[in-house]
Amino acid sequence: MGLKELQLRKSYESDASQNHLLDDFYTPVLQRTKKYFRIAGFFSSTALSVAVKGIEELIHNNGTMFLLISPELSEEDWQTIRDHDSLHGNEKIFSGWDTDSFQDDHLKLLAWLLDNNRLKIKIVVGVKSRYSLFHQKVGIFMDEKGDMVSFSGSVNETAQAWLNNVEEFKVFCSWNPVQKEYLESDYRKFLAYWKNEKPDVAKAFDIPETIREKLIQLKPRDVVDLDVMRQYREKSRTQAFQMNLFPHQQRAVQAWKENHFSLLMEMATGTGKTRTALACMVEKLKEETPFLTIVSTPQNTLSRQWLEDVKKLGIPLDRTEIIDGTNHDWQKDLSILLLDLSRRFWKNALILTTHSLASGEKFRKLLKQHLQKTKVLFICDEVHAAGAHKMRGALLPEYQFRVGLSATPQRMFDEEGTSLIQDYFGGKSFTFTIADALNTINPATGKPFLNRFRYHPIFVHLSDKEGREYATISRQIAIELNKEEPDEEKLQRLYDRRADISKNAAAKLPAFSEMLGSISAQEIQDTLVFVSDKQLVPCMERLAQKGIMRAKITEDESASKLDDQGLSERQRLIKQFTDHNLQVLLGMKCLDEGIDIPNARVAFLLANSTNPREYVQRVGRVIRQAPNKPVSEIYDFITVHNSDPNLLKKEALRALQIAQNADNFAEVRARFAEKGVTLDAD
Repeated sequence: MGLKELQLRKSYESDASQNHLLDDFYTPVLQRTKKYFRIAGFFSSTALSVAVKGIEELIHNNGTMFLLISPELSEEDWQTIRDHDSLHGNEKIFSGWDTDSFQDDHLKLLAWLLDNNRLKIKIVVGVKSRYSLFHQKVGIFMDEKGDMVSFSGSVNETAQAWLNNVEEFKVFCSWNPVQKEYLESDYRKFLAYWKNEKPDVAKAFDIPETIREKLIQLKPRDVVDLDVMRQYREKSRTQAFQMNLFPHQQRAVQAWKENHFSLLMEMATGTGKTRTALACMVEKLKEETPFLTIVSTPQNTLSRQWLEDVKKLGIPLDRTEIIDGTNHDWQKDLSILLLDLSRRFWKNALILTTHSLASGEKFRKLLKQHLQKTKVLFICDEVHAAGAHKMRGALLPEYQFRVGLSATPQRMFDEEGTSLIQDYFGGKSFTFTIADALNTINPATGKPFLNRFRYHPIFVHLSDKEGREYATISRQIAIELNKEEPDEEKLQRLYDRRADISKNAAAKLPAFSEMLGSISAQEIQDTLVFVSDKQLVPCMERLAQKGIMRAKITEDESASKLDDQGLSERQRLIKQFTDHNLQVLLGMKCLDEGIDIPNARVAFLLANSTNPREYVQRVGRVIRQAPNKPVSEIYDFITVHNSDPNLLKKEALRALQIAQNADNFAEVRARFAEKGVTLDAD
């Protein structure tokens, strides 16, 4: 496309509220230009930085810039130039280019253009006196076809002029008969000064070779990779980038802003916690320089999920780095990234890491050492984990902006850890519960944000031996609780032992087999089975006997070792499941937190505890919305012991929390009523 295809106005004017000169005129015209002739009263290398988008295209066009500029001269400088008819010996007039700086990207760009003959500069000096300032401002653009555009007015060739000043200029086009004579007059004027055809008015001098050589030393290998060019492109993309958010996500971001950019977001699994947190990041990307975002997750499988989400959204970031156990050189990479940010080599960056690494001394030491003036947004996914003693180091006070994410941030039996999390993230929360999500229509799909589901309690009895062991431990707990100073560690061990009896009740395996027998192998699909370590192998065997394609995701399945496609073993198994090459995934803790498997529809909860976080996370795995996904089904194995009604009451607390949002809650209440337990949703 040439200049003729542009829809140019006859004049352009900027004001204090809007600057259209750069984006509406200068950049699009430069992008179509082969030769650019410019008379500028003053020139600064910073003008190259604001025009880099156009200059990059000019370079691709094999184009050239010709600049006539005026220096600021002392009386002594002017006398020397007039007497010797040369700029040599007056190199100090170029001090505005700061040629002693080897860090200025504007000068590097100028140096590259000079060395590659893409920029030719002459200095114009008035002959009458040093006050005879060469102050005309004219620009002429010529495209590959020879069509031309000129402008004349007040604008100098500086960043200040193009971006901030109140400027105005007229535009003339060679293909317009009325405007053509004005354009030709501008072009003749430029050539006359360039060729020194007006010696009685002003003289044009080439840049002294000493200055040119000094500039050339700054030349980069590849001009397109210059930070000044990349940063301008990224800044333009960042400012223009917008994220589409649902109303509840918009409310969450607004609440984060109103709470001084620090907030806990208690949002049900599948309601867009990740996208909401990234929207907070985008808000700060547009404001802060340099700016670092750190996303910390429980496992690196989740870090890679975050990375995929960032890529899908197309968020403009200068650098994105995974800093976790998959990278043996993470300390070196982190140090370089932080140094680059502090030196402004990068405008912003995103680090994806894990709680264990983010809480470690080495990670924290590097951050404190190199952050300097870099502002940081800390996004803590599954934030409840950060309340544990060994993970609390991740909650650095140096992080100015904070987002904590979890469907259930409260830590069971750990008021101190829960309070620590709440205080660190601003003392306030935004909530969007499972009930909210089931009763709020997603405007994009016309369906609720979460899939409707049915809850099926499967009652199983402890054996006589299990019942006796359960009763014995219960008595030991009662004895310990009656002491003036109960041993908390001993109590916890007793609670864990008693919970294991319920989790691993022998009757659960035959009940699971019976359920498998009532369903054809072809009907079993999109199914997750949550088991204990003791139940894993027997359940795998029962599925194998039925010819069901299955796999397990435990600590043994690597989340860090990557194959030739860049997938970890866990990611590969999840992909096989989502592609329906696996019918069932079995898991323990590794499937609980954050792993996105939208097609999962059926859950068997064999191993459960009374910890709300555990069962809420597991339910969340199968009630995410997905195309062509019918009502989700949740089968919960409820342990019963005839001689201890308290066991069923404890199990009923979990059942109530899940079933109160189920389609068949009335039916579930009736089932428990038959066992003598009332489920009260109020």
